[in-house]
Amino acid sequence: MPTPSSAALENMTKAAVKRAGLAGDDAPALGSALADLLAQVLQLFASQTMVLPGIPAAAPTPAGSGSTVGPGFLLAPPAGGPNAATIEPLALAALQGAGLRGENIPDLAGALADTLEAALGLFCAQVMVSPGIAIAGFVTTSPGRLS
Repeated sequence: MPTPSSAALENMTKAAVKRAGLAGDDAPALGSALADLLAQVLQLFASQTMVLPGIPAAAPTPAGSGSTVGPGFLLAPPAGGPNAATIEPLALAALQGAGLRGENIPDLAGALADTLEAALGLFCAQVMVSPGIAIAGFVTTSPGRLS
């Protein structure tokens, strides 16, 4: 499943900026920069995240077929997705690409990077892979779903 594009996120991020009470000439640019950053981070996360080994399964011998019977867990950043050090340059580029300048822009990029790393970590801690993934020959043969 593809991750959302910057264009798909932009209305939401601009609305979030507005709801937060941020106004002024640079507020829409901030919303655009956030959409761009989120799209990049979600793409990185989707390409880097992994399911931890050890999902309980029922696959009796000799056939080795069955399904997973318990949940699986996602590997959290930094090993299972982008960390703040990876996200920060992306955040700075997104902010500057949206025309935002100033002495505190690097600080904002750092705060965004730290926040997104923490959010991905919370996501990985709270979301599990649902049981019921098909197994044949002692290996999974179908995709799993997050729960």
